[in-house]
Amino acid sequence: MNISRLPIAALLAVILLTGCADQRTNVSDHKPAAANAEEPDEQTPPTAASNEAFRVFEPAEGSVVGKSFTVKGQARVFEATFGYSFEDGHNVLAEGHVTADQGAPAWGDFEFTVTLAAAPTNTTGVLTIYESSAKDGSHIHELHLAYAFEDGLVSMED
Repeated sequence: MNISRLPIAALLAVILLTGCADQRTNVSDHKPAAANAEEPDEQTPPTAASNEAFRVFEPAEGSVVGKSFTVKGQARVFEATFGYSFEDGHNVLAEGHVTADQGAPAWGDFEFTVTLAAAPTNTTGVLTIYESSAKDGSHIHELHLAYAFEDGLVSMED
């Protein structure tokens, strides 16, 4: 081998070894946001009730509600859309659909107002929030929260 070519050969060997070296980075401690989706962050309010798809922050279950009340929380549902119904054990007093600010796999914030269409005939009511199945439209991930009605709201008429 010619001595004048030796520095070039050494330089090429270094370049090849550097380029072929294991360049993988250990990311075992890093978790993407979706992996951390189960864990509420430090800014998340206390959860009154929850399941795999919903976190309700207020009103807390067992609270006294009036003819209208606001529900706040987070949802992790397909296309950020879910439904709710509010019943007194005899009648559906309110129902509707809500869109959170983000869809699954992220937790999206939501806030909606439940306004009773009629006076309740019982002293308690149950709010059910649910996701509609993409497969058949059935209710999935239902979360039920019981509330008491404020004095004077209950009608004993059928």
